[in-house]
Parts: sequence; C-alpha cells; structure tokens
Amino acid sequence: MLILLYQTAIQNQVKILWLTHRDPLNPNAGGAERIVYEIGTYLIKKGNELSIITGGWSGSKNRDYCNGMEIIRFGKRLGPHFAVPIFLLKRKYDVIIADLGHAVPWVSPVIFRKSIVVSFVHLHARSLPGQVNKVLAYLISSLEKIYFIIYSKASFVTISSTSFEDLKNLGINEDHISLINPGVNSTLFKPGEKTEYPSVVYFGGIRPYKRPMESIYIIKELLKKMQDVKLTVIGNGVLISEMKKLAFDLGIEKSIFFTGRLNDEDVAKIVSKSWLNIHSSTTEGWGISIIEAASAGTPTVAYNVPGVMDSIENGKNGIKVKDGDRFALINAAYEILNEPKKWWSSSLDVANKYTWAKAAESWENQIKQIYYKNKGKE
Repeated sequence: MLILLYQTAIQNQVKILWLTHRDPLNPNAGGAERIVYEIGTYLIKKGNELSIITGGWSGSKNRDYCNGMEIIRFGKRLGPHFAVPIFLLKRKYDVIIADLGHAVPWVSPVIFRKSIVVSFVHLHARSLPGQVNKVLAYLISSLEKIYFIIYSKASFVTISSTSFEDLKNLGINEDHISLINPGVNSTLFKPGEKTEYPSVVYFGGIRPYKRPMESIYIIKELLKKMQDVKLTVIGNGVLISEMKKLAFDLGIEKSIFFTGRLNDEDVAKIVSKSWLNIHSSTTEGWGISIIEAASAGTPTVAYNVPGVMDSIENGKNGIKVKDGDRFALINAAYEILNEPKKWWSSSLDVANKYTWAKAAESWENQIKQIYYKNKGKE
C-alpha cells in the first residue's frame, strides 16, 4: 500500500522551472517576487519540484535554497537569458513559468518547444518613464507588443482585471488568459494596537513611477489640520535622498521617520500600528501592499490607476481619487484619519477575501492542466 501511494505521488509530481529576473531572496525583491515566493512555497508543499533560474547581485550565491525551492543565479540582468538554453539541454522540466515581471521575454523555452505558463504582472510601458532612458523604454515597450507572437501557444496568468485587458490589447486571446488575484499573508499582516496619535505609513516603493514624494506633500498639508500626525516611510531606493531633502525643505522632517529597508516582520508591525497607508503609484499590477495593509486593519488612500482600481474597494479598505489630484488625496486622508475606527474594521473584511492558498491552488490547477494536456500528446 505504501509503495502504491509513493508511486502515485511520484506520478503526480510536476517538475517546474520558474524563469524570473529576481528571486525572493534578492534585496530588491518586490511584489512580483512575493508571488514567486508564495506560489513556489505552496507548489513545493504539494509535492512538486521547483527550480528558479534568475540573475544575481553583488555578493550573491550562484546557488541557493528558499523553502525547498532551488535557486540558480547566472550573472545579473541578462545572464539568465544566455544561460537558459544550455540549462534546458541538461535538465528536463514538465512545465516552465516564464515570468514577465521585468518585461524582457524568455525566448528559449519557445525555441525548445516547452510547455509554458507566462506570468504577466503589469504593462511596463506605463512604469518605464523616469526609470530608464527613452531608447530603452521604447525597446522594452516594443517587446511587449510582440508577446502575442513570441507566446502564441502559451497560457497566461495575470493578477488584475487591468492586466487582463492589457493582455487582450496586446493581442493575446482571452481564452488563453487566467486571472488569479494575489493573496495576503494574514499571519504576518494582522491587526495590532494602533498608535495613540494619527499615524501614516508609506511602504509602496521608492522608485519614480511609485511617486513616493506625494506622501511628503500630503503630510505637509495634514499637519495644518492635525499637528500630531506622523509619517513612517519604509524602504530604500533611488529617491530616498530627495524625499529626505523635501521633508527638510518643507520644515516637516521631525514629523517623518525613514526606516530604510526592513524585514517583512518589522514592516508588518509598523503597518499594523498605523492608522492609514498612502499609495501614490502611477500604475500597479495589483497593489499587493494595499491588501497587506488591509489585512493589518489599515486602510489606504490612492490614486485610481491601473491595478489599484482592483485592490481598493471604495469606502471599505480605502478611498481612490482621480489620478494626480493631490488635494483630493489629502482630503481623503483627512476623512479617514478623522474617523478611523470604522475603516480599520471594514479593511479587514476586504482582506479576508484574498488568501495565498486560494491563489496557489489556482496556479497549481493551471500548471497541472498544461502538464496533463501535454503528457497526453507524448
């Protein structure tokens, strides 16, 4: 009986290769890598085999492990693309996940005619301005426009209705697209005792398209109405010096605390204590941090941009305002801070709809469907 169960488990095991430009252990890991971590951990627990090929960083190991996932790093940004063809000649995988979280497509699996699931987080054409030069932005945007040619026979998984529509506009057949919302780690992001004073947190990324400077301007205006309001800025990035300078120039540096990069546990503690989260991005695939905040009982004010329009339910886990209308965002923040308790409760109601277990189960079903479909052709 035990032998039969073992043989069945082996037969149901799927060997998966996840191609991504960053892995979950990368110091610059973000929302896209959170998806890799959570889905990958689940797939391993279900008895599958998962390897990750990715790029490294200064001082990184060539080989690493994370929750049972094998991580193999080649060079930095383009290194993995050159290494994958040789790697695929040496190892056999049942399904390959081509992660487009950082735009550059993985062509090798297509050439080798492998079973592919494409992970599409968001359209990069919206987030590139201010991050890369115009020539590179044009090249990357052009690559996105030929995804439908490169991955004509692949299945796509995306995370929001916005990204679903973006794929359709790129020429992807909607029958080939599955919409799987991300989850939230409610064990990590959970309600805690709120601060005695009005506290605001920003943990949405310190990059140009995230527009982190907005949080500084918002606090400046809120201080005119609430003298004891405080802002905590979590993270590090290319704009952190400018943020600190702006706070000083506006004379509000004593009301803002910059933490630098923190581990997940410390981030969750700060978010759970905060009354309000500010999210000011120009675009998102989904806005994972918004749901993480909601899971900690913390509502969000944000501009109504792609991705965010899915993760905020107006009047429940926050308020969305017209993109770029800073005064509307300030008024929304004041509305919540002036009467916060009802928002803390309703934010939890929204977060409870999303779990990583649910998302990962959908991912596994997608992978198994492709696996068995192609196995039947052998």
